[in-house]
Amino acid sequence: MQRRLWSRWALGWIALALPAGAIPAGAQNGVILDQQLDAQNKGYTVLRLWGSHYEIGYAQAALLGDYIVQGVNETKSLLDMYHQYDYVRGIMATAVWMSAMEDEFDGLVDSLAVTHPAAEIDALDLKVASTAGEWLYGCRSHTCWGRYVAPPVKTLSTRRLDFSTPFSSMNHHVLCARDPDGDAPRWVNLSWPGIVTGVTGVNEFGTVVSLHDYNCDTDFAAGRMPRMVACRHALTFATGPHVAAHLGAVWAELQQYEVMTGSFINVYAPEGHGGVMVCHPQQSGPDFYYLRTPQEVWHHGEAMITTNAWTDGTYTPSDENFGADGYYDDETPKTLESHWDLLADGSNGLHLLSVAYRGRADMTLWADGRLNPGRTPRLEWEWCELFGPAEVEPATLDTAGMHAPASVQPVP
Repeated sequence: MQRRLWSRWALGWIALALPAGAIPAGAQNGVILDQQLDAQNKGYTVLRLWGSHYEIGYAQAALLGDYIVQGVNETKSLLDMYHQYDYVRGIMATAVWMSAMEDEFDGLVDSLAVTHPAAEIDALDLKVASTAGEWLYGCRSHTCWGRYVAPPVKTLSTRRLDFSTPFSSMNHHVLCARDPDGDAPRWVNLSWPGIVTGVTGVNEFGTVVSLHDYNCDTDFAAGRMPRMVACRHALTFATGPHVAAHLGAVWAELQQYEVMTGSFINVYAPEGHGGVMVCHPQQSGPDFYYLRTPQEVWHHGEAMITTNAWTDGTYTPSDENFGADGYYDDETPKTLESHWDLLADGSNGLHLLSVAYRGRADMTLWADGRLNPGRTPRLEWEWCELFGPAEVEPATLDTAGMHAPASVQPVP
């Protein structure tokens, strides 16, 4: 969707300039930048949230409370059909959640208690809704740099979520820009109302994080981390200026946790400093047990692909079905349009996000989502439109690229 820069910022400034009574109570830490919904709440919302994690949660519920309640109720109804809702609540009660997410849940709950008291929504209701990806997440992703891009772009990354629409609230796609206090990085999540975990996200360093199903056995024992929690933690854990060190830091951090569900987790850091982490809940050692990094023999080590089938990075995975080899056999520089089109062409994925990275806090984001029928218009945003001018020094991409530790276990 094409819109002028001034019109987008006008939405924010108009909201901030309105009398206090015209802004939803508790929404002072958030603003809706753009929104288009039909009578069935199908469409999209673009919003920015800032402040403490509690304030971010509170503001999200103040701005999107009706839609959050709808999503929680639909999640409950779906699981109740199989007499599973109380069971899943019990699982989430003993799962690992990071403190920032717990604070956001507290804000969401307190805000909804004011605006929607009859719904009686608690943190466990929201946690169940925020872990839909624990059950099924087919996807396709690819990223490229080096010869495959042209200045000023340094990296292109695209992720398509191949997922069903289990209930109608997933026809409301939310592009949410989070600007937390403290040292946590700014990041953007493409998801749905009230979701605090990572679905398809990109942080200010240009790292795109998402998950793909792989050997997705589950273990719901107490003390395990949902893989959507792992995705958000991967987006926000590493904050140092040397992006080349981020993958190694995230890998070491997540190896300390047991995971609920097997997965590939993309950590597509820019300019070839990313990788794909493989996890499984029934490993004898760390559940995060294999780290794939770019391989010279696959398109010069200047591109990566993730599907739902195994590869060590030296060959194209068996279920690749969108023409990645032909695309990268042509070594002319790629555009954001062509990177997007490769996964959008002929597909009706639940959502799609492409990022053209030029530098820290200097990116173009494109996104859209399925509406059943049809799709949202393509949302086209600059990072500075979502957050304002960059207030950080450019990230340093040093030459110490991270590689898979020698202790990783090969998987056939």
